[in-house]
Amino acid sequence: MEIRKDGTWGDPRVLPATEAVDGPMAAATTPGARPLRELAPVLQAHLGTLHVANGNLHEAAAAFSGGTDAAAWSPARTECLGRLAHVRALQGDLRRAGRVAGLVPTPVPGVASPGAAHAQLARAWIALERADFAEARRCLELVAFCSGPDHEPWLATSVLLVEARLLIASGEPDAATRLIVGAAEVGSVTGGSGWLADILTIAKAEALLASGESQRALATLTPVPTRAGAAAAVVAAAARRGIGDIRGAHAVLRTVAEDLDREPLALQIQAWLLESRLEDDRGKHDRARVVLDRALRSATAEQMRLPVMRERRWLRGCVDRDPGLQRSHRDFLSTCRLDHDTVPRRRAPHATTEDVLVAALTEREGQVLDLLAQMYSTEEIATELFVSANTVKTHLKGIFGKLGVNRRVDAVRRGRQLGLC
Repeated sequence: MEIRKDGTWGDPRVLPATEAVDGPMAAATTPGARPLRELAPVLQAHLGTLHVANGNLHEAAAAFSGGTDAAAWSPARTECLGRLAHVRALQGDLRRAGRVAGLVPTPVPGVASPGAAHAQLARAWIALERADFAEARRCLELVAFCSGPDHEPWLATSVLLVEARLLIASGEPDAATRLIVGAAEVGSVTGGSGWLADILTIAKAEALLASGESQRALATLTPVPTRAGAAAAVVAAAARRGIGDIRGAHAVLRTVAEDLDREPLALQIQAWLLESRLEDDRGKHDRARVVLDRALRSATAEQMRLPVMRERRWLRGCVDRDPGLQRSHRDFLSTCRLDHDTVPRRRAPHATTEDVLVAALTEREGQVLDLLAQMYSTEEIATELFVSANTVKTHLKGIFGKLGVNRRVDAVRRGRQLGLC
């Protein structure tokens, strides 16, 4: 890797390619060069895709936008529209992404259309961020229908990310980890390097974090994936909080605070929610409220429910204690199902020895296990349930005995297998 003049990271294999495209692009857009102007959408599509490979989403969006200006409708213009919708969705500009995706013609059965595949993937991202999981899965099925047998790295990586996050939202983070690791081992998605590989590494850390394995999540992010540094820092900060290192989590998050403005909206909201929770941990409740209000306002603007639902238990307690937040965000929060799981839990179809074991957990033990899966500490569980820390420890001992485990991480993993948390 090398650093550009503006201080951003650049892949030396990608930068010369973008420069090679810029030359013909200037000629293609020169007045009087009518034959070359017909090539403009093709060149813009290639230029934008190279920017995506280098992690420069803003530049990619500008390139794809340039390819949509062609007067005549063409497959290349359709491709630019689809890719632009995809980038907008990744940036968190969900409303505009949906409008652009709507401009892409419906694909013809049996005819591969990369533009239509990108448009469907944009719709999958929109549905995922808005917690419409059934629609996200439906759109993923259509991506395969449109894209043909050979997926390009960007398309394949994005499909994998949506699939992994759907698994995490469904309470199956271990399956998400296996999915990502399997793809990385065979190098079938990103080719094994670059920005796309880095965001898959971060997705693996997120899945481990959702499994309650904060230490492994931190290890996954060491060394830091520098081509997606802000995202890596946010997840690393969450992992540090998961192991009880509040000061370290705050320090890591502070290193990227000034860089968040150019990051995708979902990451910004995730960072603000984490910052609010960390400030709450430190007793700075006024600051926590200000940051939380900012996060909720941004999420409301795009109806971005998924980041909010990930923090539903802590968030519910904060809002319940603050009438002002209730009044300001009641309508949006009512759509985030803060009192329920994100999706129905999966249960075994037939009665088994495991089902008998599940029934042995008391209601209070089930509540403790659920909070444990949300990476709550013993003290936080006690506060949430209005009991003493010693009472929580007693419940934990009972949970460990009934699930046949000795550690919190194993209890969470076992509980997820049984559909308890």
